[in-house]
Amino acid sequence: MRVIETALDEDLSLFCRYLWQQRVRHRVFEERGMQVVELADPAHADTVRQAYEAFRSGRVQISEAEPAAGSPAAGSPDAGAGKGRSGLARALTRYPGLSLLIGLALLVFPFSLPMAEGRLTDLAAALAIIDPRLDPRLMAGAPVAPTLLQLLGELQVWRWFTPMLLHFSVLHLAFNCAVVIELGRRVESGSGALGFWVLVLAIGGLSNLGQYAFGGGPLFGGLSGVAYGLLGYLMVRHRLAPAVAAYQLPRGLIVGLLLFLVLFSTGVTEPFGLRIANAAHWGGMLSGALYGLSAGLLAGRGAPRA
Repeated sequence: MRVIETALDEDLSLFCRYLWQQRVRHRVFEERGMQVVELADPAHADTVRQAYEAFRSGRVQISEAEPAAGSPAAGSPDAGAGKGRSGLARALTRYPGLSLLIGLALLVFPFSLPMAEGRLTDLAAALAIIDPRLDPRLMAGAPVAPTLLQLLGELQVWRWFTPMLLHFSVLHLAFNCAVVIELGRRVESGSGALGFWVLVLAIGGLSNLGQYAFGGGPLFGGLSGVAYGLLGYLMVRHRLAPAVAAYQLPRGLIVGLLLFLVLFSTGVTEPFGLRIANAAHWGGMLSGALYGLSAGLLAGRGAPRA
């Protein structure tokens, strides 16, 4: 249960120490430019609010004593915004799985960008769902690639996932990364880095294979399929557990992404030479929603939350 929302620049480290000393389980996370304090037990809500008001007004002085055993270390993401840390360092510590995904996309970008001009680097060829050098016609977008069954039979398993790292313009990369960061940090805050990557690989593999099967050729890439998968996952998880803060999305973000999904599916961009991987978007959305449904049902039965 969320009990406090305050500005990002307010240092909550001492207050969080106090809560751990009182054996009040809680976490602090960032949402829409604010710090949010969420409690594990709603029964503590009134007490924590009163303690916070006393802390802010100076009526209560909290000592620098060590936090209680079992609490997060001082300066950790759940102990408030630590002093002396840069925003990047905090992000890397708080979301290592998401940071790794974005870092890989940024690392690959200089090698995938030339594909927009019909040039192919060795790394891009190795990460595409099939090697475009197998047939010169593939670089022109001709649908002469192996069938999906033939592709699966070749067992070059990494290619089922790695197209998500390929981006063909700065705008393509920036938009996808921005959406994945906004959605992915929510998933990782509830599932951890391993759970985040399991979800990303499940979505990425299914959306890439779906795009290859229904999209008309092998020249595609980007994190947008993963982004729509994360959206589907969070929407379903929120439906099943509306009180969990990590699953609560701004309505404008949901409406905007769904509007783009439907609009692009009409083919409105194709007369301008902009081909959209719509099958990857829909495949990602569906696979993320199904994953969220299964994870939510298991969590409701007392299994660990995925």
